[in-house]
Amino acid sequence: MAPRSSLLVLILVAFIAAPVSAHEGTSHVLGTVTASGADQLVVQANDGQSVSIRLTPATRYRATGATTSSIPSVGDRVVVEVTGNSDGMTAIEVRFSSVAPKKTRK
Repeated sequence: MAPRSSLLVLILVAFIAAPVSAHEGTSHVLGTVTASGADQLVVQANDGQSVSIRLTPATRYRATGATTSSIPSVGDRVVVEVTGNSDGMTAIEVRFSSVAPKKTRK
């Protein structure tokens, strides 16, 4: 029985380690878009910092929810996968969603 459990542990470790290595060298910026241009996105991060992120032709965009745009707009919520550090971040992928206005109670 011991060889089977060892094999199971080895397989589980391989599957758990694979996603971690896929994102090695990248980090994520979460927040709200405060400015958007052809080559730059400025995000008010959830920690309150304003973060400028370089956009390139290789940057991928993925809209979620009820957005009608193919790129993020001011006010959209984003999760940006970036390379680099606070001195110079470049976006690999921008996932975004428009935030619907809050309904007011009558």
